[in-house]
Amino acid sequence: MARSKHPVRARSADRSINLGEQAYQRIRSEILFYRLPPGSRVSEALLTARFNLRQAAVRSALVRLVQEGLVDKTDERSPRVAALTLKDVRDIYGLRMLLEPRAAELAAGAGVAPRDLARLRQISQSRYELTSHDELVAFLRANREFNLLIASYSGNARLAAAITQLQDLTLRVLYVGIRSLNVSEWFQTTHTQIVDAVEAGDGARAAQLWSTDLKYGERLISDALVTLPELSGVNLGGASFGTTYAAPPRRAARRAIS
Repeated sequence: MARSKHPVRARSADRSINLGEQAYQRIRSEILFYRLPPGSRVSEALLTARFNLRQAAVRSALVRLVQEGLVDKTDERSPRVAALTLKDVRDIYGLRMLLEPRAAELAAGAGVAPRDLARLRQISQSRYELTSHDELVAFLRANREFNLLIASYSGNARLAAAITQLQDLTLRVLYVGIRSLNVSEWFQTTHTQIVDAVEAGDGARAAQLWSTDLKYGERLISDALVTLPELSGVNLGGASFGTTYAAPPRRAARRAIS
C-alpha cells in the first residue's frame, strides 16, 4: 500500500473534515430541535462564539446547511435560519405520503424478524412531558427511529435513503406541532396498530394506518405553525387549515404525528 508523501498534511486535512462534520451536526441539531428558531442569525462569528468552534469548520457547516435549505443566505451579511412555511409542511408531507405508506406495505409483505418487532413495540411505548425539552427531543428521535426501521424493512435501500432525508426535515416541523400538545397516547396506540399489521403481513392495513396518520399530522402541524407568536410577521405561504380536531375514539385512535 502506498503511503502519503505528506502524512502531517494528510492528518491535518482529516482533522479539518472531522471538525467540519462536528460543526455541521451540532448546528443542524440546534436548528432541527428549535434551539435556533426560524429567523435566528447564524453568522460565522456568532456560531463560532456560541459553540466554541473554529471559524473554518463553521463556514464549511454553513455551506452544507444552505444547500440543505435549513439556512437562508440571501443576505450574505446576515444569514439566518430558514423560515418555516405551510408550503414546507405540505411539500414534506406530500413526499412522505408518496413514500412511507408504500414502505410500510413492503415491510409487512417482506416480513419482520421477531427481535425487530420487539424493538418496534418498545419504541411504541415512548412518551414525553410538555415541560421537558429533553424528553420531547428523545420522543422525536424515537419516532424517527420507528419510521426509519420500517423503511429499512421494506427491502428497498433507495426508498429508505429518501425517507431518511424526509425524516430529518420533519423533525423541525414536528417540534413546532407537538411542543404544546402531548400526543403520547395517540403515538402509542397507532404505532402499536402499525406493528400489529406488519406482524400479520397485512400491507394494506399498515399503509392505510400510515396514510391516515400523515394526513392528520400535516393538519396538526399546519394549524400549530400559524399560531406561533415568533412567526407572526413571517409569510407562511398560506392560511391555516382552520379545523380543530378532537381526540379520536379509543377504538379508532390515530397517531397525531408520524
